[in-house]
Amino acid sequence: HRGEHICANPSNCSRGTITWLDSISNLPLKTERSFICNDTGALLQAPQERFQLYNDKVVKFSVRELSDVKRVSSHHLRLLGFKPLDCLKDYHNLSPSTFIYPSDEQIFGSTRVFVALHSSMLRLGRFALAFYGTPTRPRLVALVAQEEVISSSGQDEPPGMHMIYLPYSDDVRYPEEVHLTSGDAPRATDEQIKKASNLLRRIDLKHFSVSHFANPGLQKHYGILEALALGEDEMPDIKDETLPDEEGLARPGVVKAIEEFKAAVFGENYDQEEAEAAAAKGGASKKRKAIADAASQKSAAYDWADLADNGKLKDMTVMDLKTYLTAHGLAVSGKKDAIISRILTHLGK
Repeated sequence: HRGEHICANPSNCSRGTITWLDSISNLPLKTERSFICNDTGALLQAPQERFQLYNDKVVKFSVRELSDVKRVSSHHLRLLGFKPLDCLKDYHNLSPSTFIYPSDEQIFGSTRVFVALHSSMLRLGRFALAFYGTPTRPRLVALVAQEEVISSSGQDEPPGMHMIYLPYSDDVRYPEEVHLTSGDAPRATDEQIKKASNLLRRIDLKHFSVSHFANPGLQKHYGILEALALGEDEMPDIKDETLPDEEGLARPGVVKAIEEFKAAVFGENYDQEEAEAAAAKGGASKKRKAIADAASQKSAAYDWADLADNGKLKDMTVMDLKTYLTAHGLAVSGKKDAIISRILTHLGK
């Protein structure tokens, strides 16, 4: 047993949890769960037993027995052994890591044990493999020692261990193999690579920093909360700093680099071919609209509700029945009985 503090590294900022309030007093509500008898409707105490069907038999468990069955480990951090650092790969990092450092608050001597392990792991170039988490849901983790770094301005890196969450064998899935010949795989030409490099240099973010970009979803959420708290009718305008720099992308040098890259990859006539494809698509849409308009005019000549009430739909031709379906954007496939059923369903009959 050792005592340690766990420090979370930078992670996503959430909107917080929802608190239910009373609609009259505006005070927080307490959520409770009750068990109700299915036969009598009476309130029951929390059940003391659980059951599981196994081979058509009911196997009963007490709450304690079920807890013991689910328990994998009796400790929150259980050391398994040590491995060389080169065995730890980049793709083993399943989720953001946490940082741990020793504490003598609960167990005296934890710092001494931690420092001894920390120094040995740094000297031998090894990491520790351990189980961490709740006893019923332990996570496989790697503990990587970090050496203290001190500069003229003070401490840059604190001493401690990074706890990296590792995948289980079930979490590692390999992509399907795609068998391609050398001729099937596309390759960029030297000219295309040159144009792409020029484009990257033109749109280089020279002074980029993550501190310059606020989460637009969170900012909108906070803006709405502020407007509701102040009783304002209009929601504030939230500046989305993640949107592209339209003015910067409109600079002549950037526009030229984009056009040259498009021409190198798609060809000189790409814009014309794209326009022709859009025109052809628009022509097909106009043709479908003309067919629908003609069907609507022909369908309007019939009183479909009256025909349905009097059972006369079966006397009509399939072509006439399909005019109703086409006019209302319904499927026209199927035999006559299916078409009539579709019309009756649409009419609510």
